[in-house]
Amino acid sequence: MRYIKISQLKSGMRLARPIYNKMGVMLFERDTKLTKQGIASIENFGLWGVYILEPAEPVPPLSEEDIELERFLTVSTFQLKDDLTLLTNGMAPQNVISLAQTILRNFGSLEHKINFARTLRSNGDYVYKHSLNTAILAAMMVHKLHYPYPEQLAVVCAALLHDIGLLLVPDEVLEKGERLLSADERRLIRGFLEKGYSMLHPDYNEYKLPELTLQIVGQMTRFEHNVKVPLPANIRWKNGTHVLHAASMFDELTSMSLDREPMSEIRAVRFLREYPDYYPAPFVTALTQSIHILPSGCCVDFSDGQKGIVVEENQKNYAQPVVILFSNNQRIDFTDARFQKTLHIADVMKTMDLRLKVDKETLKRYTSDPHTKEIAKRYLAKRKKLAAAGRF
Repeated sequence: MRYIKISQLKSGMRLARPIYNKMGVMLFERDTKLTKQGIASIENFGLWGVYILEPAEPVPPLSEEDIELERFLTVSTFQLKDDLTLLTNGMAPQNVISLAQTILRNFGSLEHKINFARTLRSNGDYVYKHSLNTAILAAMMVHKLHYPYPEQLAVVCAALLHDIGLLLVPDEVLEKGERLLSADERRLIRGFLEKGYSMLHPDYNEYKLPELTLQIVGQMTRFEHNVKVPLPANIRWKNGTHVLHAASMFDELTSMSLDREPMSEIRAVRFLREYPDYYPAPFVTALTQSIHILPSGCCVDFSDGQKGIVVEENQKNYAQPVVILFSNNQRIDFTDARFQKTLHIADVMKTMDLRLKVDKETLKRYTSDPHTKEIAKRYLAKRKKLAAAGRF
Protein backbone atom coordinates (compact mmCIF):
# COMPACT_ATOMS: atom_id res chain seq x y z
CA MET A 1 0.00 0.00 0.00
CA ARG A 2 1.39 3.39 -1.00
CA TYR A 3 0.28 6.97 -0.55
CA ILE A 4 -0.14 8.62 -3.96
CA LYS A 5 -0.79 12.33 -4.49
CA ILE A 6 -3.85 13.15 -6.56
CA SER A 7 -1.70 14.61 -9.36
CA GLN A 8 0.09 11.26 -9.74
CA LEU A 9 -2.98 9.01 -10.00
CA LYS A 10 -3.26 6.90 -13.16
CA SER A 11 -5.96 4.75 -14.69
CA GLY A 12 -5.72 1.14 -13.57
CA MET A 13 -4.48 1.90 -10.05
CA ARG A 14 -6.46 0.15 -7.31
CA LEU A 15 -7.78 1.88 -4.20
CA ALA A 16 -6.51 0.52 -0.89
CA ARG A 17 -9.08 2.35 1.24
CA PRO A 18 -12.77 3.05 0.64
CA ILE A 19 -14.07 6.57 -0.01
CA TYR A 20 -17.34 7.68 1.62
CA ASN A 21 -19.62 10.67 1.19
CA LYS A 22 -20.79 12.81 4.12
CA MET A 23 -23.74 10.49 4.79
CA GLY A 24 -21.42 7.53 5.25
CA VAL A 25 -22.38 5.97 1.90
CA MET A 26 -19.47 4.23 0.19
CA LEU A 27 -18.66 5.84 -3.16
CA PHE A 28 -15.57 3.82 -4.05
CA GLU A 29 -14.87 0.38 -2.59
CA ARG A 30 -11.43 -1.00 -1.87
CA ASP A 31 -9.77 -2.67 -4.87
CA THR A 32 -11.69 -0.36 -7.24
CA LYS A 33 -9.67 0.15 -10.43
CA LEU A 34 -9.45 3.82 -11.19
CA THR A 35 -10.61 5.19 -14.53
CA LYS A 36 -10.23 8.70 -15.91
CA GLN A 37 -13.77 9.44 -14.77
CA GLY A 38 -13.06 8.01 -11.32
CA ILE A 39 -9.90 10.09 -10.96
CA ALA A 40 -11.84 13.19 -11.99
CA SER A 41 -14.47 12.43 -9.33
CA ILE A 42 -11.81 12.00 -6.63
CA GLU A 43 -10.16 15.26 -7.70
CA ASN A 44 -13.52 17.00 -7.21
CA PHE A 45 -13.48 15.88 -3.56
CA GLY A 46 -10.41 18.09 -3.07
CA LEU A 47 -8.37 15.25 -1.55
CA TRP A 48 -4.60 15.63 -1.30
CA GLY A 49 -4.00 11.96 -2.09
CA VAL A 50 -5.21 8.39 -1.64
CA TYR A 51 -3.78 5.04 -0.65
CA ILE A 52 -3.16 2.71 -3.59
CA LEU A 53 -2.48 -1.04 -3.68
CA GLU A 54 0.67 -2.35 -5.34
CA PRO A 55 0.11 -4.04 -8.75
CA ALA A 56 0.25 -7.56 -7.30
CA GLU A 57 -0.78 -6.73 -3.73
CA PRO A 58 -3.91 -8.49 -2.44
CA VAL A 59 -6.56 -6.45 -0.66
CA PRO A 60 -5.55 -6.39 3.02
CA PRO A 61 -8.08 -7.69 5.53
CA LEU A 62 -10.43 -5.09 6.99
CA SER A 63 -12.45 -6.06 10.05
CA GLU A 64 -16.01 -4.94 10.73
CA GLU A 65 -14.56 -2.68 13.43
CA ASP A 66 -12.25 -1.04 10.88
CA ILE A 67 -15.10 -0.53 8.40
CA GLU A 68 -17.36 0.95 11.07
CA LEU A 69 -14.56 3.26 12.23
CA GLU A 70 -14.11 4.66 8.70
CA ARG A 71 -17.86 5.24 8.38
CA PHE A 72 -18.08 6.81 11.85
CA LEU A 73 -15.23 9.19 11.05
CA THR A 74 -16.89 10.35 7.85
CA VAL A 75 -20.31 11.03 9.39
CA SER A 76 -18.88 12.59 12.57
CA THR A 77 -16.63 14.92 10.56
CA PHE A 78 -19.68 16.73 9.23
CA GLN A 79 -21.27 16.93 12.69
CA LEU A 80 -18.12 18.57 14.02
CA LYS A 81 -17.95 20.88 11.01
CA ASP A 82 -21.47 22.14 11.77
CA ASP A 83 -20.49 22.94 15.37
CA LEU A 84 -17.22 24.68 14.55
CA THR A 85 -19.05 26.74 11.91
CA LEU A 86 -21.54 27.83 14.58
CA LEU A 87 -18.71 28.82 16.92
CA THR A 88 -16.87 30.84 14.28
CA ASN A 89 -20.12 32.72 13.68
CA GLY A 90 -20.60 33.52 17.36
CA MET A 91 -23.26 30.91 18.07
CA ALA A 92 -23.42 28.09 20.60
CA PRO A 93 -22.29 24.60 19.47
CA GLN A 94 -25.00 21.93 19.36
CA ASN A 95 -23.12 18.63 19.13
CA VAL A 96 -19.72 18.92 20.86
CA ILE A 97 -20.72 17.40 24.20
CA SER A 98 -22.86 14.64 22.68
CA LEU A 99 -20.18 13.83 20.08
CA ALA A 100 -17.55 13.61 22.84
CA GLN A 101 -19.85 11.29 24.81
CA THR A 102 -20.32 9.08 21.73
CA ILE A 103 -16.57 8.92 21.16
CA LEU A 104 -15.99 7.90 24.77
CA ARG A 105 -18.76 5.31 24.57
CA ASN A 106 -17.28 3.79 21.39
CA PHE A 107 -13.55 4.12 22.08
CA GLY A 108 -13.08 5.07 25.74
CA SER A 109 -13.57 1.64 27.22
CA LEU A 110 -11.84 -0.67 24.74
CA GLU A 111 -9.66 -3.39 26.20
CA HIS A 112 -7.97 -4.14 22.89
CA LYS A 113 -5.89 -2.14 20.43
CA ILE A 114 -7.36 -0.81 17.20
CA ASN A 115 -5.95 -0.09 13.77
CA PHE A 116 -5.45 3.66 13.67
CA ALA A 117 -7.46 5.18 10.80
CA ARG A 118 -5.56 7.39 8.36
CA THR A 119 -8.38 9.48 6.98
CA LEU A 120 -8.26 10.92 3.46
CA ARG A 121 -8.09 14.70 3.86
CA SER A 122 -8.37 17.85 1.82
CA ASN A 123 -7.47 21.42 2.65
CA GLY A 124 -11.16 22.06 3.27
CA ASP A 125 -11.70 19.36 5.90
CA TYR A 126 -8.25 18.95 7.48
CA VAL A 127 -9.16 20.70 10.75
CA TYR A 128 -12.32 18.64 11.28
CA LYS A 129 -10.74 15.27 10.49
CA HIS A 130 -7.59 16.04 12.47
CA SER A 131 -9.61 17.14 15.51
CA LEU A 132 -11.83 14.06 15.31
CA ASN A 133 -8.90 11.65 15.01
CA THR A 134 -7.17 13.42 17.90
CA ALA A 135 -10.34 13.07 19.99
CA ILE A 136 -10.52 9.31 19.34
CA LEU A 137 -6.87 8.81 20.24
CA ALA A 138 -7.33 10.93 23.36
CA ALA A 139 -10.39 8.89 24.40
CA MET A 140 -8.38 5.67 24.30
CA MET A 141 -5.41 7.26 26.07
CA VAL A 142 -7.40 8.66 29.02
CA HIS A 143 -8.96 5.22 29.45
CA LYS A 144 -5.50 3.65 29.70
CA LEU A 145 -4.49 6.39 32.14
CA HIS A 146 -7.57 5.64 34.32
CA TYR A 147 -8.87 9.22 34.45
CA PRO A 148 -12.33 9.74 36.00
CA TYR A 149 -15.16 10.17 33.49
CA PRO A 150 -15.62 13.97 33.91
CA GLU A 151 -11.92 14.47 33.13
CA GLN A 152 -12.12 12.09 30.16
CA LEU A 153 -15.07 14.04 28.77
CA ALA A 154 -13.26 17.35 29.21
CA VAL A 155 -10.15 16.08 27.38
CA VAL A 156 -12.15 14.72 24.43
CA CYS A 157 -14.15 17.97 24.17
CA ALA A 158 -10.86 19.88 24.12
CA ALA A 159 -9.59 17.65 21.32
CA LEU A 160 -12.64 18.49 19.22
CA LEU A 161 -12.18 22.23 19.78
CA HIS A 162 -8.42 22.82 20.08
CA ASP A 163 -7.75 23.75 16.44
CA ILE A 164 -10.77 25.96 15.78
CA GLY A 165 -8.45 28.93 15.23
CA LEU A 166 -6.93 27.23 12.18
CA LEU A 167 -10.22 27.78 10.37
CA LEU A 168 -9.38 31.49 10.37
CA VAL A 169 -5.92 31.09 8.81
CA PRO A 170 -5.73 32.06 5.10
CA ASP A 171 -5.59 29.02 2.80
CA GLU A 172 -2.35 30.16 1.15
CA VAL A 173 -0.60 29.97 4.54
CA LEU A 174 -1.97 26.55 5.50
CA GLU A 175 -1.16 25.10 2.09
CA LYS A 176 2.54 25.85 2.56
CA GLY A 177 2.97 23.04 5.05
CA GLU A 178 4.72 23.13 8.42
CA ARG A 179 8.29 23.06 7.10
CA LEU A 180 7.87 25.99 4.71
CA LEU A 181 6.33 28.46 7.14
CA SER A 182 8.27 31.61 7.96
CA ALA A 183 8.66 32.91 11.52
CA ASP A 184 6.07 35.61 10.81
CA GLU A 185 3.60 33.03 9.45
CA ARG A 186 4.07 30.87 12.55
CA ARG A 187 3.28 33.89 14.74
CA LEU A 188 0.25 34.57 12.56
CA ILE A 189 -1.06 31.02 13.06
CA ARG A 190 -0.49 31.22 16.80
CA GLY A 191 -2.46 34.47 16.88
CA PHE A 192 -5.38 32.81 15.09
CA LEU A 193 -5.26 29.87 17.54
CA GLU A 194 -5.53 32.35 20.41
CA LYS A 195 -8.44 34.04 18.64
CA GLY A 196 -10.11 30.65 18.23
CA TYR A 197 -9.72 30.08 21.98
CA SER A 198 -11.37 33.44 22.67
CA MET A 199 -14.37 32.32 20.55
CA LEU A 200 -15.13 29.79 23.30
CA HIS A 201 -15.65 32.71 25.72
CA PRO A 202 -13.41 31.23 28.43
CA ASP A 203 -13.88 34.19 30.81
CA TYR A 204 -17.56 33.56 31.44
CA ASN A 205 -18.09 30.18 29.69
CA GLU A 206 -21.27 31.20 27.89
CA TYR A 207 -21.45 27.83 26.12
CA LYS A 208 -21.31 25.78 29.35
CA LEU A 209 -18.28 23.76 28.32
CA PRO A 210 -16.30 21.84 30.99
CA GLU A 211 -13.89 24.23 32.72
CA LEU A 212 -11.04 21.78 32.19
CA THR A 213 -11.79 21.81 28.45
CA LEU A 214 -11.26 25.56 28.34
CA GLN A 215 -8.06 25.30 30.37
CA ILE A 216 -6.62 22.63 28.06
CA VAL A 217 -7.52 24.51 24.85
CA GLY A 218 -5.97 27.63 26.35
CA GLN A 219 -2.74 25.78 27.15
CA MET A 220 -2.63 24.26 23.66
CA THR A 221 -2.39 27.77 22.23
CA ARG A 222 0.77 28.33 24.30
CA PHE A 223 2.74 25.56 22.61
CA GLU A 224 5.24 26.73 20.02
CA HIS A 225 4.70 23.49 18.04
CA ASN A 226 8.44 23.45 17.50
CA VAL A 227 10.39 20.92 19.56
CA LYS A 228 13.56 22.97 19.12
CA VAL A 229 12.03 25.78 21.22
CA PRO A 230 12.04 25.09 25.00
CA LEU A 231 8.64 24.89 26.66
CA PRO A 232 7.65 27.89 28.80
CA ALA A 233 8.81 27.10 32.34
CA ASN A 234 6.16 29.22 34.08
CA ILE A 235 3.18 27.06 33.05
CA ARG A 236 1.88 24.14 35.09
CA TRP A 237 0.73 21.92 32.25
CA LYS A 238 -2.46 19.92 32.73
CA ASN A 239 -2.24 16.16 32.22
CA GLY A 240 -5.04 16.50 29.70
CA THR A 241 -2.93 18.96 27.74
CA HIS A 242 -0.13 16.39 27.49
CA VAL A 243 -2.64 13.77 26.31
CA LEU A 244 -3.99 16.10 23.67
CA HIS A 245 -0.56 17.30 22.55
CA ALA A 246 0.76 13.76 22.03
CA ALA A 247 -2.41 12.58 20.26
CA SER A 248 -2.51 15.66 18.03
CA MET A 249 1.12 15.38 16.95
CA PHE A 250 0.83 11.63 16.30
CA ASP A 251 -2.14 12.19 14.01
CA GLU A 252 -0.38 15.07 12.26
CA LEU A 253 2.77 13.02 11.61
CA THR A 254 0.91 9.98 10.27
CA SER A 255 -1.63 11.86 8.14
CA MET A 256 -1.19 12.92 4.55
CA SER A 257 -0.37 16.52 3.75
CA LEU A 258 0.69 18.66 0.82
CA ASP A 259 4.38 18.95 1.70
CA ARG A 260 5.36 15.46 2.88
CA GLU A 261 4.41 11.79 2.87
CA PRO A 262 2.80 10.29 5.98
CA MET A 263 5.09 8.76 8.60
CA SER A 264 4.59 5.19 9.69
CA GLU A 265 3.24 4.65 13.19
CA ILE A 266 6.58 3.37 14.47
CA ARG A 267 8.50 6.39 13.17
CA ALA A 268 5.91 8.76 14.62
CA VAL A 269 6.21 7.13 18.06
CA ARG A 270 10.00 7.36 17.86
CA PHE A 271 9.68 11.07 17.18
CA LEU A 272 7.50 11.52 20.28
CA ARG A 273 9.95 9.45 22.37
CA GLU A 274 12.82 11.63 21.18
CA TYR A 275 11.36 14.74 22.86
CA PRO A 276 10.17 13.71 26.35
CA ASP A 277 9.94 17.33 27.53
CA TYR A 278 7.25 17.97 24.92
CA TYR A 279 5.71 14.49 25.01
CA PRO A 280 6.26 12.88 28.46
CA ALA A 281 6.75 9.11 28.42
CA PRO A 282 3.56 8.06 30.31
CA PHE A 283 1.35 9.71 27.70
CA VAL A 284 3.24 8.23 24.75
CA THR A 285 3.00 4.82 26.43
CA ALA A 286 -0.77 5.25 26.79
CA LEU A 287 -0.88 5.96 23.06
CA THR A 288 1.12 2.83 22.12
CA GLN A 289 -1.13 0.72 24.36
CA SER A 290 -4.18 1.93 22.45
CA ILE A 291 -3.30 1.27 18.79
CA HIS A 292 -1.38 -1.28 16.73
CA ILE A 293 2.14 -0.09 15.92
CA LEU A 294 3.67 -3.28 14.46
CA PRO A 295 0.73 -5.70 14.03
CA SER A 296 0.93 -9.24 12.70
CA GLY A 297 1.27 -9.24 8.92
CA CYS A 298 3.17 -5.95 8.89
CA CYS A 299 6.27 -6.00 6.65
CA VAL A 300 9.35 -4.22 7.98
CA ASP A 301 12.74 -2.96 6.88
CA PHE A 302 15.80 -3.55 9.04
CA SER A 303 18.66 -1.08 9.44
CA ASP A 304 21.06 -3.54 7.72
CA GLY A 305 18.90 -3.72 4.58
CA GLN A 306 17.11 -7.00 5.37
CA LYS A 307 13.33 -7.31 5.19
CA GLY A 308 10.84 -9.40 7.09
CA ILE A 309 7.25 -9.86 8.20
CA VAL A 310 5.79 -9.60 11.71
CA VAL A 311 4.19 -12.94 12.59
CA GLU A 312 3.41 -12.21 16.24
CA GLU A 313 2.68 -8.79 17.71
CA ASN A 314 4.03 -8.04 21.18
CA GLN A 315 1.08 -6.65 23.15
CA LYS A 316 3.26 -5.36 25.99
CA ASN A 317 6.12 -3.87 23.98
CA TYR A 318 5.38 -3.01 20.35
CA ALA A 319 9.13 -2.80 19.59
CA GLN A 320 9.69 -6.49 20.39
CA PRO A 321 7.57 -8.53 17.95
CA VAL A 322 8.38 -11.91 16.39
CA VAL A 323 9.58 -11.50 12.82
CA ILE A 324 10.43 -13.90 9.97
CA LEU A 325 13.27 -12.77 7.68
CA PHE A 326 12.50 -12.98 3.96
CA SER A 327 16.11 -13.90 3.09
CA ASN A 328 16.39 -17.19 5.00
CA ASN A 329 13.07 -17.68 6.86
CA GLN A 330 14.86 -17.19 10.18
CA ARG A 331 12.55 -16.55 13.12
CA ILE A 332 13.57 -13.50 15.13
CA ASP A 333 12.03 -12.99 18.58
CA PHE A 334 12.96 -9.50 19.74
CA THR A 335 12.29 -10.38 23.37
CA ASP A 336 15.61 -12.23 23.08
CA ALA A 337 18.39 -9.81 24.07
CA ARG A 338 20.75 -11.31 21.45
CA PHE A 339 18.62 -10.00 18.58
CA GLN A 340 18.09 -6.61 20.23
CA LYS A 341 21.83 -5.98 19.95
CA THR A 342 22.31 -7.18 16.36
CA LEU A 343 19.09 -6.22 14.55
CA HIS A 344 17.06 -3.03 14.49
CA ILE A 345 13.68 -2.45 12.83
CA ALA A 346 14.15 0.74 10.84
CA ASP A 347 10.64 1.25 9.50
CA VAL A 348 7.56 -0.33 7.99
CA MET A 349 8.09 -1.30 4.34
CA LYS A 350 6.78 1.49 2.14
CA THR A 351 6.25 -0.79 -0.84
CA MET A 352 5.95 -4.52 -1.44
CA ASP A 353 7.09 -4.13 -5.04
CA LEU A 354 10.79 -4.98 -4.99
CA ARG A 355 11.32 -4.93 -8.76
CA LEU A 356 14.03 -2.64 -10.09
CA LYS A 357 12.44 0.41 -11.69
CA VAL A 358 14.18 1.85 -14.76
CA ASP A 359 12.67 4.78 -16.66
CA LYS A 360 12.56 4.96 -20.46
CA GLU A 361 15.25 7.65 -20.69
CA THR A 362 17.67 5.42 -18.78
CA LEU A 363 16.92 2.47 -21.07
CA LYS A 364 17.78 4.56 -24.14
CA ARG A 365 21.36 4.88 -22.90
CA TYR A 366 21.92 1.15 -23.22
CA THR A 367 22.23 -0.35 -26.74
CA SER A 368 23.42 -3.73 -27.97
CA ASP A 369 26.85 -4.10 -29.60
CA PRO A 370 26.97 -4.59 -33.43
CA HIS A 371 27.58 -8.36 -33.17
CA THR A 372 24.51 -8.91 -30.97
CA LYS A 373 22.40 -6.73 -33.25
CA GLU A 374 23.43 -8.79 -36.29
CA ILE A 375 22.58 -12.09 -34.61
CA ALA A 376 19.17 -10.75 -33.54
CA LYS A 377 18.50 -9.52 -37.07
CA ARG A 378 19.29 -12.95 -38.60
CA TYR A 379 17.15 -14.69 -35.95
CA LEU A 380 14.14 -12.51 -36.69
CA ALA A 381 14.51 -13.03 -40.45
CA LYS A 382 14.66 -16.83 -40.04
CA ARG A 383 11.67 -16.75 -37.68
CA LYS A 384 9.60 -14.87 -40.28
CA LYS A 385 10.45 -17.48 -42.98
CA LEU A 386 9.44 -20.36 -40.71
CA ALA A 387 6.23 -18.59 -39.75
CA ALA A 388 5.38 -18.02 -43.44
CA ALA A 389 5.90 -21.70 -44.15
CA GLY A 390 3.69 -22.66 -41.23
CA ARG A 391 6.53 -24.37 -39.39
CA PHE A 392 6.64 -22.01 -36.39
